[in-house]
Amino acid sequence: MTDNWGFYERRSESEQMRVLVNTGYKNSAPLAEFEDLLSITINLYPVREHNRSKGEFVKQLEQLEGKLEHWLKESADAIYVGRINVSTRLEFYYYAPKGRISSSVIRDWMKDQWEFRAQHYIKEDPQWTFYSYMLPDPLEELFVHNAQMIYALIHKGDNIREPRHVYHWLLFREDEDRREMETMLEELGYRIEREKEGSPDNGYPYPLVISKFEDVRLDTVNDRVRELYRLMSGNGGRYDGWGSVMKLTTVKRFRYQIRKFIDSIQSLIFKKSDSRRQ
Repeated sequence: MTDNWGFYERRSESEQMRVLVNTGYKNSAPLAEFEDLLSITINLYPVREHNRSKGEFVKQLEQLEGKLEHWLKESADAIYVGRINVSTRLEFYYYAPKGRISSSVIRDWMKDQWEFRAQHYIKEDPQWTFYSYMLPDPLEELFVHNAQMIYALIHKGDNIREPRHVYHWLLFREDEDRREMETMLEELGYRIEREKEGSPDNGYPYPLVISKFEDVRLDTVNDRVRELYRLMSGNGGRYDGWGSVMKLTTVKRFRYQIRKFIDSIQSLIFKKSDSRRQ
């Protein structure tokens, strides 16, 4: 089994959840003998009050997450399957072989390693029901892809807060459905990109490319994908992804120009050297 971590947001009736789950177990779960579900919940209020900055707050939680995963793996052969984060708490979830770890052992370790209040429970879940609950549905799988794309953009130096044309690819079963949707999308503020061609797919031979001028922050992109996914689902269509041109941050843009300048100077030097040899 290979780890395959995915991040997405899920809205319940009462709260917004940020879910990180290892989808690498999706096709193999439930694992034999790993019948105990372990949950450890951290109250975030005292942790926020204790730390002066958001960076310190996040670092302290990351350190706990790392130590907890290492300890449970070594002491109980437990598998870390994911976490759920809401505004007031952070929940870690593990599966362990039946009877390998007790509440008293967890309580003592947390008391020794964590200075704030924490709660935990252990219960039987041989069918990995809770893991199935954590796995993303089709729309949430798009959110996982969004997070991966935006992380890649940030890593390459994109200023994701800067507006740009963001393109979305849609597919339809019938041309009539596509034409009707064009009118609806224009009323919602989208631009029909008639000069851009989409790629037909099996069962969906009629593509449509649209765009909006906006930033590519995760909340923005997720809201847009949610809107289009629901529109497509009820109108004979399928949402097929998004893309945009990069908008480099000032620092990245400056470095790029410097690198380009250095490359041009080196190219000129090489040309002069070649001409002398001739």
